[in-house]
Amino acid sequence: MSSQNIFILVFVAFCIWYLSHQAGRLDRLHHRIDVAELALHGQLLRRGGIVAELAAVPGIDPALSVLWGQAAHEVLVLPEVASPVRTQVEDELTGILAMTLGDQDEVNEIRSIAHAADLLDQLAQVSTRIAMSHQFHTDAVRDCLEIREQLLVRFAHLAGYAKPPARFALEDQILGNLSK
Repeated sequence: MSSQNIFILVFVAFCIWYLSHQAGRLDRLHHRIDVAELALHGQLLRRGGIVAELAAVPGIDPALSVLWGQAAHEVLVLPEVASPVRTQVEDELTGILAMTLGDQDEVNEIRSIAHAADLLDQLAQVSTRIAMSHQFHTDAVRDCLEIREQLLVRFAHLAGYAKPPARFALEDQILGNLSK
């Protein structure tokens, strides 16, 4: 066997190994994206439930109660995990929370109500988790798209028929002033 044949054999073996490695990475990243998307969805639903519960607390300003209740209801009835409608509704809820809970005096007044203080603590925690879940999802999508854009990966059609992952364009806003 000549050295040229050995070189070609080693090169072909390396290409097969590389493609197999990239296909495995791509598969793991697609799985990571699915898991991150479901975790983000769970945290968003949890936030909607907390806001709905907060809206039902006796003693809350009726205007706030209606505003929070409607926004939470819109979040909780959407079945899709990642869609433009969900993004819009979640951003509206985030904006409403930022607007209504942006003043520390307002937060302190709500905190004085019996069950509301615990709900505000839960809301602060879940908003932090949402920001983290969103970052994990964004990182996984970025990594996956980087691999999918590689020439050899596209040429070998390693992604198969899986559609390219999409970023979940969510407005992250951690409600830090809700803590005691």
